[in-house]
Amino acid sequence: MHRRLRRIHLRPQIAVSFLLLAALAVGAGCGGGFVYPPPTMPEAVQKEMFHVSDPIALLTFEPGRTSGHLIGELHGWPFPHVEATEGIPTNNFTYVGQFTVTTRSDEDGMPSGAEGTRKVYFHEQMPAQNFTDARLYSSGQEVALDAISMTFSFKENHKIVGVRMISQQKSAHAFAYKGRNIDPPKERDTADTLQGEYSADLGGYVLRSMNE
Repeated sequence: MHRRLRRIHLRPQIAVSFLLLAALAVGAGCGGGFVYPPPTMPEAVQKEMFHVSDPIALLTFEPGRTSGHLIGELHGWPFPHVEATEGIPTNNFTYVGQFTVTTRSDEDGMPSGAEGTRKVYFHEQMPAQNFTDARLYSSGQEVALDAISMTFSFKENHKIVGVRMISQQKSAHAFAYKGRNIDPPKERDTADTLQGEYSADLGGYVLRSMNE
């Protein structure tokens, strides 16, 4: 089982106050002294304060790590214009990318930078996520072609990778939604930070967004 990567979010201060009061209450029940180790955080509060994002992309390298592929989902509306307010699903976009490694780390020779392209697709009915079938991610309507630039940071003996991806739209195509044509904007630039752990079963790194 893969270790789940966690991010800490400061939720409403009520949850934090509850934890502090609970710790004080336990301390008071033990003669007013401090308790060590501290009391276990209630499961409900853990779910509120710790957010585990779902996997959204798979990063794979070709043998020799000179090139690679990236498939994934775009979370949020990728085309910032008025059509986004008209009921169009915001999480029904996927992408398929390919890249060439351009720089390597002086320390261990692992890839440190790459450049390539990705195609963005819209699905009226979003397919179930399945990283074992890359064809699903290109099964929708092609809506944009992006140039991508990525930097990589490997940790823990290359088991963990951090990815910074900058994308710049190069072209766009109208796509159909419920019988009407939607025109994407002519320009669109995005920046994404991802992190993930290597999966031997998938032969690549399962990435989660660090933006959310």
